[in-house]
Amino acid sequence: MEAKKFFARSLLFSTATIVVLIVINFQIDLYGLFHSTKGKSISIFDDERGSKYLLAHRYVPENFDSYILGPSLSANINPKEIPGFKMYNLSMMGANITEQKAVLEKALEHSTPKLIILCLHPYLTADQGMKTESISQQYFYGALGSVSLYKAYAFALIRNLNLMPAKFPGDQFNDYGYNNYNKFMQQMPVRDKIKQQLERKDAVKTAIDSVAWIEFNEVINECFDRKIQIVAYFHPLPFPLYDKYREPLTHYKETMENALSGKAIVMDFNTSNYEFFTKDFSNYIDHGHLSEKGQVFLLPEILKQADLLKD
Repeated sequence: MEAKKFFARSLLFSTATIVVLIVINFQIDLYGLFHSTKGKSISIFDDERGSKYLLAHRYVPENFDSYILGPSLSANINPKEIPGFKMYNLSMMGANITEQKAVLEKALEHSTPKLIILCLHPYLTADQGMKTESISQQYFYGALGSVSLYKAYAFALIRNLNLMPAKFPGDQFNDYGYNNYNKFMQQMPVRDKIKQQLERKDAVKTAIDSVAWIEFNEVINECFDRKIQIVAYFHPLPFPLYDKYREPLTHYKETMENALSGKAIVMDFNTSNYEFFTKDFSNYIDHGHLSEKGQVFLLPEILKQADLLKD
């Protein structure tokens, strides 16, 4: 009899604890899922993919009317520095088109942006499928109570109090989706990294996965049907690397241009007009990712060339 009472009390206590935690997490609402986020400022503390997926439910569509999409090559572009634009960077480290499509579709369920800037690089369509479990409905429910949520609380505390600045700096992410990963990504001098990549036979893989190609076209067609202005750009690669893979990259470019014809403004930062940029290695931190100098140039240049930003 005593055992039954103990079990009942334990069950009641556990249930009450869970309910209390759910209520607390609901009120804190770290990702802006359960209350209006209009006018709020929400940053990222842990798990960029999962955080941007959750922020795309409400925070991103309620506060921004333009998005940047792409893999890590565009994730460190800071749209907050561009006055007059409410642009969120939905790019993600290591993301492929499957993951970008899922995050974009979640934002589109809420509202339609006026502009999408799309970073074009073979990495985006080289494979397909989710690389993480955090872009899922299960992760959404985890925002009411889960190990990942409490990890995010811990990282928020560490970053906000600047407890481990070398490993978890408070300024790595901002409320516009910018990921300041440069200090973590740069492992060696840029010239050495480019030289290392030039010695590889597969440094740039231009083959397009068949399923990824379908998903890419679905994204483009969805945006076009919604009358979203698409500005797509071929990411500037360091000149020696681009020059070595010029032939397959030209084929990749032609394939992308055919898919985007009549649906997007397309610009290429690997032409001779931009060799002043691609031959200047101070614009890079490695064989492709941009330095702060390169970032500061690229986004304004994209907007200018698309006639969206005046001098």
